[in-house]
Amino acid sequence: MNPSLVLFACLILFIERQCLVTAQNSGDDSSSPFRWFKPDNFDIISRKMDQANPNNCETMSEADLRLPPTSLSQIPQYNEIPMRQWFANRSKLLHLHNLALNRAFFYSYILQRLDHPTRDPQYLPSLMYYYLSSAADISSGPNVINISGVFMDTNTTYANWYELKDINKTLPLFAPLARRLDNWNDEMNFLRIPTNATIEITDLGAGPNNNYTASWYKNNPYIRDREMGIDFIPDRRGTAPSKNQYTTKIQLATIGGDPIEKLENTKFYGPNAPGVKETFLPVRFTRPYYDCGGTNRWIVSSVAALTDFMPRYSNITRLRGPRMIGVVVQSMDFYRIDFNPCPPGLGNPNHYLAGIARCKPTTLCVPLPGFGFKRGGYQCVCQPGHRLPYEQNGPFRGVDIEAATEEEYRNNFDCIPVGWREVIPEETGMKNNLERFRRSIGEQASTLWNRFKDPSIHLFNMILSTFGSFKQNIFPTPPKLDESLLINGISEKPLKTTNLDDQPLDRLVPGYRSVSHLLPLEQSDFNLTYTEDVYEDGFFDNDTYILINKPSNIDSKDQSNDIKKRVRRNVDTPFYTVGVGTVFDADRYFEVQRLIAHVRKVTSQNCHLMTADQLILPGEVSYGVEKQFEMVGRTALRLSHFLSAYYQNNVVGELYGSLKTGFPLNRFHLFGEVFANVLSNFDIVSSGIFFDYQMFTDHDGTTWDLFAPYAYKPLLATQAAEAIDMSLNPYRDYTEKPWFRTLKSRWASSRQSLERITSKPYIRSDVNGSQIQRYFTFPIYYRVPHYEEGYWTQPYFDCDGLIKDWLITYATPFFGVVGEEKALRFMGVVTVSVKLTSLDINQCPQSFYTPNFFKNTARCDFRSTYCKLIPRHYFLSGSYKCECRQGFEYPLNDRTWYFHGEMMEREYQLMLAGKPNRYELLRCRQGVASGLTSSSVVILVWINFLVISFHSL
Repeated sequence: MNPSLVLFACLILFIERQCLVTAQNSGDDSSSPFRWFKPDNFDIISRKMDQANPNNCETMSEADLRLPPTSLSQIPQYNEIPMRQWFANRSKLLHLHNLALNRAFFYSYILQRLDHPTRDPQYLPSLMYYYLSSAADISSGPNVINISGVFMDTNTTYANWYELKDINKTLPLFAPLARRLDNWNDEMNFLRIPTNATIEITDLGAGPNNNYTASWYKNNPYIRDREMGIDFIPDRRGTAPSKNQYTTKIQLATIGGDPIEKLENTKFYGPNAPGVKETFLPVRFTRPYYDCGGTNRWIVSSVAALTDFMPRYSNITRLRGPRMIGVVVQSMDFYRIDFNPCPPGLGNPNHYLAGIARCKPTTLCVPLPGFGFKRGGYQCVCQPGHRLPYEQNGPFRGVDIEAATEEEYRNNFDCIPVGWREVIPEETGMKNNLERFRRSIGEQASTLWNRFKDPSIHLFNMILSTFGSFKQNIFPTPPKLDESLLINGISEKPLKTTNLDDQPLDRLVPGYRSVSHLLPLEQSDFNLTYTEDVYEDGFFDNDTYILINKPSNIDSKDQSNDIKKRVRRNVDTPFYTVGVGTVFDADRYFEVQRLIAHVRKVTSQNCHLMTADQLILPGEVSYGVEKQFEMVGRTALRLSHFLSAYYQNNVVGELYGSLKTGFPLNRFHLFGEVFANVLSNFDIVSSGIFFDYQMFTDHDGTTWDLFAPYAYKPLLATQAAEAIDMSLNPYRDYTEKPWFRTLKSRWASSRQSLERITSKPYIRSDVNGSQIQRYFTFPIYYRVPHYEEGYWTQPYFDCDGLIKDWLITYATPFFGVVGEEKALRFMGVVTVSVKLTSLDINQCPQSFYTPNFFKNTARCDFRSTYCKLIPRHYFLSGSYKCECRQGFEYPLNDRTWYFHGEMMEREYQLMLAGKPNRYELLRCRQGVASGLTSSSVVILVWINFLVISFHSL
């Protein structure tokens, strides 16, 4: 061999090696200014998630395909849902919990309701019922549910869709599972644009290596994970308290609308309903795991058990007992679930990703919704006693901190200490055996006036005003002088006031007539006084009305002569810088107070005394309901999608060899669906399926003029539900309700905007499940409505109905192929209702075109603060907070950094009533207090002392 060639080859190898080392060094970004943070638990999880992919997941161990149990935090628990506040970052997990419980309730109810060995098998859910129900779970939640299935235990499925001679013949395993497919490369997707509208449905209980209940089956954390509390099947608990009994009552009607005297009572065993201290929950969540061979994504599943009597058909009754025979599984993408990166605390129990936020010691961490599994889902607000720098507008964002270099992080994202913080004064006295009371305005003035004289007050205020943070006259008016406000050196003359105990309130409150159909305000709500100088023709000017409380120590006979006079401070209306016209509206403020009082006063005992207008509120009152209760609406949408899919694809009497698929929907199914809706969700108080005229055909072939199964929760009932057929004569006019007429007229002529869903079902080739094959009709197409095409009603009181409360109803249509021409038609409406008092109200300023009844009624000082909604405070005034604007600081010495809306509302009403209040103190000041040195304060004190001494000579 030529030595020169060997040397040349060695030189090439050396150069390649050097290039490789250089490339590796350049790829290592440990020295990058953006990679100076130390690795944390988020990096450990991210590295583990990146290692799994469709090519190597089959060879990886089970431990490598699962994340730590505490990777998922703040998991909804059944016995805590009614007692805790659930925010937007847990709404999808809560829907995952409720949907699994929903399907567990339905299958438990229907399997035990139809358990007669000869009469009922033909009415049980068919194969396509299981398939299309799972597909509807996915299509109704495009950004929530990715997988839905039912996994039955070994030999517990009685398949009524096969022609079997032995009635006790069971399937070895049965697991109908639906997955959302990425259809960008689908043969029918010509544009190659993903639509999220293709669903694959298969039977995991069929085919080779299909025993998902076996211990060697690697990808089944929904079957057995005792660390997460998942151990439902096989059921070794017998008839222990793990099976709760539920009671249902149904009032049926004849075709003509007459009630059937005998109620249909049913008791069935369903998911557990634990108490506060019980640990056996009806729904459990898996740890995040990689769905190898399925969606090939990291997912999280909710698991709920369904119950049936086993063996189902037996002549020996004592051998039959309730048993958990399967689990319902609902899954979503782990990347879509928010986590709380803030340090562990009372509201953030310690978990694997806790404490990875990078807020500095002078700030507090606040989590933000909508970020999913990625960094930056938080913001850093200032600690109490600190303020933001002048150049910072709003809290420090987590995404900015995570993208900062080491130098940027070191020199920024700090809050500045606030100096000379104030303590809210409260004048108190003693009387009647050490009873504490609050002094009146005059008593407070008398106490302070003995110490200060008028020249010193004006001089002191003038000196403080030079610093820009003390622009208000902080000392009260001396006694025997008319209280007035000095504005630009001009004293405003007080107006003459007259007590109005005998005046009608509709002449006192500004804007009263705009909600004249509501109950009038009473003296117990407001004690009002008006000024004669500005009253004219029964109307008020917004800047001059006043409210004065009657002094308790003045006799009513001499009240008109001795009443203390107080003028409403004539300050400019503050504008809020979000658009033209967004100011505090005094008229609207009193309308809001009146409406909230009206909602509180109307009850089931007096609703029949109200007019029709008094039982309906303006539509703007329900502003935000479509977002806050979106997952409740999607519960109705799921049922709408299922009914649409079934009625568009089911052919009654269809038979493929020994496989029967043409089972009609019957009233047992429909009542079971609405029962499941109300039992599985604490927010849903009623649910119904309302068929249009002659659109429902029962299992016996009878076509009903009207049919409407409607379920609701009795008062204070947790394990009971009642239902009624709304085709009864008293309720038979539901087709004339606004929500029904609106949807029917919308879809009467055109169904063009409906979404087209493509389902690809795969079924077992025989009873034993030897192989998997395509369904005989492949694929299946059907059209369904979007969530946005549903209808949220305006708030109303259900006085003539069965709930007797203030409700908001969501209605969504469903469609079927009916008639001899087999055309797609509107068939009816699915509804769910929630209580109005569960809705949050937003009083913060908004633009003029925003249809919010409560907007522009927040009592923040908008010169120094801005308004921010506090969620989950429900239908109460004051559900907001006033945070300091840019360049201002929170002045008070307490453990918060904002003024709560409830406190602002209370102090504002006290001010209007002429009572002692601290409303003028509840505002932020310009951030200069921390710049005042001790020498400046000493000079101010000495000047004031010299002035007082000179004046006393």
